[in-house]
Amino acid sequence: MLSQFYCLFLLLLHFFVGVTLSEEGECRRLNRADIEGRLSTKTPYRAIANYDETPPKYAGCHPTRIWTIIRHGTRNPSESVILQAQNRLSEIKKRILDQTKPPICTAELEKLRQWHWMHLNATEDEKLLVAEGEDELIELAERMQRRFPDLLPELYNPEWYYFKYTATQRTLKSAESFATGLFGRHRIHTVRYPPPLHEDPVLRFYKGCGKWKTDVDKNPETLVNARRFLAEPQMQSAVEQVRSSTRLPDLQPEDVQLMYTVCAFETAWHRPRHDSGSKSSYESVWCNFFDVAALEALEFFEDLEYYWNDGYGYELTHRIACPAIADMFAAISSSEETRQRRANATLYFTHSGTLLKLLAHLGLARDNKPLTHKHFASERLWRTSQIDAFATNLAFLRYDCDKGNPQVLVLHQERVVRLPGCPQDKDLCPLATLRRIYANSVDHCDREKMCRV
Repeated sequence: MLSQFYCLFLLLLHFFVGVTLSEEGECRRLNRADIEGRLSTKTPYRAIANYDETPPKYAGCHPTRIWTIIRHGTRNPSESVILQAQNRLSEIKKRILDQTKPPICTAELEKLRQWHWMHLNATEDEKLLVAEGEDELIELAERMQRRFPDLLPELYNPEWYYFKYTATQRTLKSAESFATGLFGRHRIHTVRYPPPLHEDPVLRFYKGCGKWKTDVDKNPETLVNARRFLAEPQMQSAVEQVRSSTRLPDLQPEDVQLMYTVCAFETAWHRPRHDSGSKSSYESVWCNFFDVAALEALEFFEDLEYYWNDGYGYELTHRIACPAIADMFAAISSSEETRQRRANATLYFTHSGTLLKLLAHLGLARDNKPLTHKHFASERLWRTSQIDAFATNLAFLRYDCDKGNPQVLVLHQERVVRLPGCPQDKDLCPLATLRRIYANSVDHCDREKMCRV
């Protein structure tokens, strides 16, 4: 009987005192890996990078050309997110702190008191590449160079290398950071870049595509599945979980999504510091209010948005990626085949929308059925946290062989992928086979006709 009263006493004590009972033991509700791998397109690249730098070797074949397209690294949020964080999230912070017994431990309570985003100027700082984004591109370049030293030499030569970025600070700085990884900081001033374009027909083929803008991007029906998921039990449970963890029963789904977005950016900005005495000081206080199930529901909501706006939802969305595919074939073909001299290493720096549409054009991360609000519990390939993190990359490498025709190795996130229609039992795909699979992308890529409203 006494033991039953004792257990009841402990339960009541835990309920009233909460996680402050054990500051060190209970401050963190989730470990870092649980958070980092569920942040959709705000996932830091370190969470998915391939750290195996072993050069891939294929008997009798060696790489001679590379065409790679890379999303910019970790950046600041948009102007609207910065303003929401500075205003609405600051209100939520105040309401949590005003409680008699705030529902977080002492150390986290102090972090919440000190939290603010007033250091960000919403108009001047929006979407700028941050230090972590620079490191992501530097380290990616270093790993790529160690795998393919002959293809990515340490000395810059404008006839060998062709760099290009879009008319944004985040892709310019990403290109410069990648060049730093290849050539060293003291040599990057020699790298040549063509004038950047806002509506680049290869790097941002969807910009200026009127039909895509009206039929997909600005079409209210595009996000209907994401909106419907808000009413599904998993999303409602996520909202209730955060209401409970904050003790704010009137939080709205958009408040929970804002907390998730800020958690994501702050997690991406700061990698764990193992040399620090206090690891928690580098982790977002807002992540504390989520459990794994809530993070997974919020991630799925974003997967739905990107699937329908930038992926397989509408055929037009991925069809308009054909200029990039045509450019890839031109770059990895020899000058004898095309009668046009191209650099051996073509390096493009672009955006999430470009990479997702390209992946869909290639048939990668394609599920058997279209992704809808009812598919949360289903296994799915379309996971933006895996396929479209910051610094996401796609590469096509041409291999010339002592015997036989040229082959192509395709890499996504630094890992070999086998494209639909290519041999599924080997890494290399014959260049002729690849050309046949994507013949329409090269021979019938009439962007003007596809995009006409």
